Amino acid sequence: MKKLKIYYCLLFIISSCIAKKDVYGNYQYKGVSYGFSKEYNLLIKKDSFSMSYKSQDASPKCIGKWNIFQDTLYLRCNKEKLVTNMLSRGYMNQRDYKLKIIGSKRLKMLKENIILSKK
Repeated sequence: MKKLKIYYCLLFIISSCIAKKDVYGNYQYKGVSYGFSKEYNLLIKKDSFSMSYKSQDASPKCIGKWNIFQDTLYLRCNKEKLVTNMLSRGYMNQRDYKLKIIGSKRLKMLKENIILSKK
């Protein structure tokens, strides 16, 4: 019984490490929503990420930290220190994102229901 628990713990740790290696890179989505073009760009680095969104009237961006739990990638934007940045059209109101990992080249944004593909 004890050996079985150790085996599962090691398997979980190894699978977590493999998933983190596969997730690095540039992801992109281009599409149309309600008649307007929409574009997401996501760059995942070893210890941080940057995401930008472009639509007709806005182009918000955010930089932050990420982590993976099972098959879900969690993005958390850094806190903005300047109020003027928060009031600009470059401020991303949503600060937390959940993305489901779909293989090594695709991520699904759960709230937006869109799929980002690796470049």
